[in-house]
Amino acid sequence: MKCDIIIPVWNQPAFTKDCIDSIKKNTSGKYGIIVIDNASDDETKKYLETLKASAALPIKLIRNEENKGFVKAVNQGLSASDAPLLCLLNNDTLVTKGWLEEMKAVANSSPVIGIVNPSSNNLGQKPAAGEPVALYAEKIRQNSGQSVELGAAIGFCMLIKRDLISKVGLFDEVYGMGNFEDTDFSRKAVKEGYKCVRACGAYVYHRENSSFSKVRTFDNDFKRNKEIFEFRWGKPGRIAYILDLYDANTLKRLEADSLKLARGGNWIWFFTKNGEQIPIHSNIITVASDKGNFYLNTAFRILTKKKRFSEIFVGGEKFKRSLEALSFIHKAKVRYY
Repeated sequence: MKCDIIIPVWNQPAFTKDCIDSIKKNTSGKYGIIVIDNASDDETKKYLETLKASAALPIKLIRNEENKGFVKAVNQGLSASDAPLLCLLNNDTLVTKGWLEEMKAVANSSPVIGIVNPSSNNLGQKPAAGEPVALYAEKIRQNSGQSVELGAAIGFCMLIKRDLISKVGLFDEVYGMGNFEDTDFSRKAVKEGYKCVRACGAYVYHRENSSFSKVRTFDNDFKRNKEIFEFRWGKPGRIAYILDLYDANTLKRLEADSLKLARGGNWIWFFTKNGEQIPIHSNIITVASDKGNFYLNTAFRILTKKKRFSEIFVGGEKFKRSLEALSFIHKAKVRYY
């Protein structure tokens, strides 16, 4: 199944060349490349024109005479493709062996998977200091066939099914130069019943924010886009479930509730003492304690957390009263689950 790789470019000829070279070296199967040149400088323009003329790659080049912003450039690329799979790729990334084949395999493993990210330093999978990216990626490939559900996909490298775009449309251009357009698109996908996942066996390294940081209006644009996103979708909640007193049916209900909340972009913490099996999701975090120190450790984590919980759910009356008495510190609403 063909996948078109869509790469918006604004200057950075050295990074762009590194990215393209890594694709040539590490990608097989049916694919094409669509580069959208957002009014880059002469050096970048010359490189891209030479690349297209070489015919060494299946490449289509779209040149804008003004910088239309990241989101419009992405939409130009999506509209120029008829492939059943599309992969947005930042030009400051380095792909590794088998990256696209693994992402495609994960996408095609289930009809409800609509968006796939690779493993990446962008998502917390970082090589050790001094460890070559290729060597680390080789270790990552041992996870081939595995995936983890995400609260939202990140646009640095984002494989999307064509049928998802048919249902939710292109990226919203209100986000201009970029930031939150990928999260907004992910929310729409989840609303349609799709999942966003990370392909555990694929690896793409990202030189984070090397493009956006050069935009003089970055801070203002970020703040503006955040306000737009939160007006549409609400601020993400931070919710704690304290598994102190419950039965099997209660745990099953809490697991279902937590998945629904996580898919809505909220962050969930489970505080456990019995080795409970909690749903695996990027937005669900398990904090395990031994039984003897469970209440002390849980209270300490809640009271010292920098990003405070909005709600705390608890089973036992005694610990609930204790947390309510400390609400002047943690500021959360305390409820029974």
